[in-house]
Amino acid sequence: MRLARLMCGIGLFSALVVNASAQFYSPPSRDLQPGSDRIPAAAPSTIRIDQRLNSVVSPDWTFTDHEGKTVTTGELMNKRPTLLLMIFYKCTGVCATELENVKKLIRGMKKDNAGELYDLVVVSIDPTETPDLAKAKRQELLDDYNGKGDAGKRKGAESGIHYLVGDEKNIEGLADNIGFRYYRDPANNRITHPAGLTVVSPNRRITRYFISDSFEAEPTILALKDARDEKVGSKDDRPFFLACVNVDPLTGQRSLNIMNIVRTAGVATVLVLACWIVSMNRATKKQMMTKFKDGQD
Repeated sequence: MRLARLMCGIGLFSALVVNASAQFYSPPSRDLQPGSDRIPAAAPSTIRIDQRLNSVVSPDWTFTDHEGKTVTTGELMNKRPTLLLMIFYKCTGVCATELENVKKLIRGMKKDNAGELYDLVVVSIDPTETPDLAKAKRQELLDDYNGKGDAGKRKGAESGIHYLVGDEKNIEGLADNIGFRYYRDPANNRITHPAGLTVVSPNRRITRYFISDSFEAEPTILALKDARDEKVGSKDDRPFFLACVNVDPLTGQRSLNIMNIVRTAGVATVLVLACWIVSMNRATKKQMMTKFKDGQD
């Protein structure tokens, strides 16, 4: 009886969620002001990070750094492990959260400095952004990372922190290379994307992913040391609820991706049904055995 009630409850929840998703993902009106409409229907199913562990990042992706110089992934990713972050600088949503948490991360790695143990490479996924904007954003991070005054400077930071911009071909090439699936609305060029940090070895081998918008120092340091030794880590199997959050890059407002909840509810329903079937089978067998014993008596 309790099991039946639980199943009914999950079924009702799933039905309500499906109904909500139909309302949530209806195509937005193009008459709405930019930043006021919801994420278009095509976006949610495509936004994810495919964890391509042991894949090699091509050395030929070409970008422009914060100084306006042309650089390639081969030039940047060859001496030390790399923390690779793909965002865009004007984003006021999850990008801002990621950048703030990356600051906290590298600040918290007290004995392991950028430019010594690792490089930080931040790549804009918006081809309209400029080297000047990358330079300004990089300086914000450096000021926070180094601290105030010369006494607070951390060795290697200038050579170990890179902010890049690029054209659509190279941005999409690198994103596809590392499994970073984002969506650009062709109607207004708004970008929606997942959150995550990719660890790349000196031989440009992808060794680890952190699928989150917040990052902890200890596991990151361990991942960087493994990457230095070309050791490939395991997948990040945490529930992918960050990709369940749609962020309006113009307003920073977040809304829940109902479809992932539908999937979760569906899995829960299947598990409950499986448990119920097993329980019923056991009960039936028990009844049959009881009748058999009674017949023998």
